[in-house]
Amino acid sequence: MNPKCSYSPVNLQIVAVWACKGKSLKAVELVELLEEGFTDYILDGQTFDLEGVRSIASNPRHVATSPFTSYNYNGKGNFASIVDAVVLGATEVDTNFNANVASHSDGRLLHGIGGWQNCLAAGCTILAVPSFRDRIPVIVDEVTTLCGPGELIDVVVTERGIAINPRRQDLLDAVRGSRLPVRPLQEIQAEVERICGGKPQRPKRGDRPVAIVKWVDGTVLDSVWQVG
Repeated sequence: MNPKCSYSPVNLQIVAVWACKGKSLKAVELVELLEEGFTDYILDGQTFDLEGVRSIASNPRHVATSPFTSYNYNGKGNFASIVDAVVLGATEVDTNFNANVASHSDGRLLHGIGGWQNCLAAGCTILAVPSFRDRIPVIVDEVTTLCGPGELIDVVVTERGIAINPRRQDLLDAVRGSRLPVRPLQEIQAEVERICGGKPQRPKRGDRPVAIVKWVDGTVLDSVWQVG
C-alpha cells in the first residue's frame, strides 16, 4: 500500500508559500484565500510582491517562517512533509513517475534542489509541467537526473491531460466518472513525441561528476556528469 494513503492531515488548514517572486498571481490568490476565510494561515518563507508584503505586515495569520526550519529534515519545525497537498514543478518526468529538477534534458546542471524533495512526502504530490519545452518533451523514458523517486509522485498535470500514479488507487477511484482528462502517462508521452518529432536525444556525458544528488537524509540518489 502506498504510505500516503494512510496519511492523516493536521486539523488546521495551512497554505504554505515558499517563494512569491515579482507580480505573482499565486501570492495574490493565496492572500485572498486567507482574507476570505478559506484557509487559516499562510506560513510564508519568502515574500517579494506588494500584496504579500502588505498581508504579512498586517495580518497575524500570515506568518513569516524560515525555509531552514520548514525544510529541516532533522528539525521539529519541519512542516513541509506534513501538508495535505503540494504543487511542484520539474524539468523532466519519466514513465515511472520519477522526476528531475536538478538538470535539463541536455544534462547540464540547472540549480540546487532546495526544499523540493521535502515536499514529496505530502498527502498528495502534484507536478504541474508543460508537456514540452522548446520542442523537447518533458515526459521521457528515464529522467536524466533522479531527484525524486516515482513512488512519491502522485499526479502529473500537463496541458494535454492528467496522469495519476497507478500506486494511488485511492485517487483513481476518487476521479472515476469525473470530467477530468485523466490519461496514462505513457499515452501523453506518445502524443507529445509525435508532435515534437520523436524522443529527445540523450545527452553525451563524460566520466567526471560535477554534482551529487542526495535525498533529504543524505542518501546519494544520482550524480550529474560533465557533458561531453
